[in-house]
Amino acid sequence: MVGYDGHRGWVYYLAVAEDHQGKGIGSELMRTAEEWLRERGAVKVQLMVRSQNELVLSFYEKVGYVISDVKVLSRWLEG
Repeated sequence: MVGYDGHRGWVYYLAVAEDHQGKGIGSELMRTAEEWLRERGAVKVQLMVRSQNELVLSFYEKVGYVISDVKVLSRWLEG
């Protein structure tokens, strides 16, 4: 799932079934997402990956993404 907030693009979810990984599908999905964002005027795309998810971090680095020096803050909302 990809979105554009008028300022930057976001990749919220991207997944390839384990038995189809390593075939270029994830790279093609990212190229398609980036093109969709370019068509809407986005000049930057961001995504979040858990720091311990080395496999996914490695994938994004291979397709040209770099780690940004930002902190993500969160808060659980109580019912």
